[in-house]
Amino acid sequence: MSSKSSNKIQINYRTYGKCIPPRRCAIHIPGWAGDATDHTNGSVAKPLHCIPFVEGSTYGVELLYSFDTTTYVTKKNGKILFEGEWEKEDLMGVKYDDIPPFGAFAEDHYGMTSSLDIHCPKDHIIRLEPHPSFYTDPTYSTPWVVPGHIQSEWWSSIFFVVFKAPPEGHTHVFQKGKPYAQMLVLPRKVDYSIEKMTKDLEAERNQRNTLIFSNRKKYSKNIWKDSNGKEFDDKYKQIKNIFEKHGIEAVDKFLSQFKNGAEKTALKRKLKLFGCKKPKK
Repeated sequence: MSSKSSNKIQINYRTYGKCIPPRRCAIHIPGWAGDATDHTNGSVAKPLHCIPFVEGSTYGVELLYSFDTTTYVTKKNGKILFEGEWEKEDLMGVKYDDIPPFGAFAEDHYGMTSSLDIHCPKDHIIRLEPHPSFYTDPTYSTPWVVPGHIQSEWWSSIFFVVFKAPPEGHTHVFQKGKPYAQMLVLPRKVDYSIEKMTKDLEAERNQRNTLIFSNRKKYSKNIWKDSNGKEFDDKYKQIKNIFEKHGIEAVDKFLSQFKNGAEKTALKRKLKLFGCKKPKK
């Protein structure tokens, strides 16, 4: 049975002024996640080579800066400053409480209007987080969104987004069309039950882990060394493909073909650890 599932979530929005509508997060190459997809010897390792990062970065919806005026946010002598040629901004007759539409309202934090009202499904909230490009930006110019939950099932206002101010000497840059936040739609309440694994589950996962790593060179389709000589492979991708097409049972069935070899490897490690030699038959 396939483990693939897609939970369709309906999001409705209204915009204010020249707001650019939200859109699905995507990785563009070249772009903030890297400039090439090479997985060959000598290639420079990039974030886009990491499947968990790619999936985490494309899971949500991105919010885009909509104003024509590029705004630079800095902090000098403890004061947050917003700089840009706002006198040239054409607001098309739309009124804002503040122009520029930014404001410092708490120590080391500032806010900006999203010019958006989002309606999420029943019993869900919208969660705002830093845009994935924040984690790959070597210039520290990507705005640092403070995580927050908005109960937009009933909160019907244009919401604002809160940011952590940049350290002195750094500048956050807002440019038209550039994403500044990632939005996720999540259940409003979650009751976590956190328990230690049972012995059976622990043994099952330990065995699967051993089989995956001990035999990676047997089933990986691409093994390469980066520019620093560190070895990478696509074991995660290969096992992920099996899981998504056929489920966990198929993963364990696939790995079971390597079971005897893994047991022998584990025995050799134990013997080496205790300084013993493998007994003769």
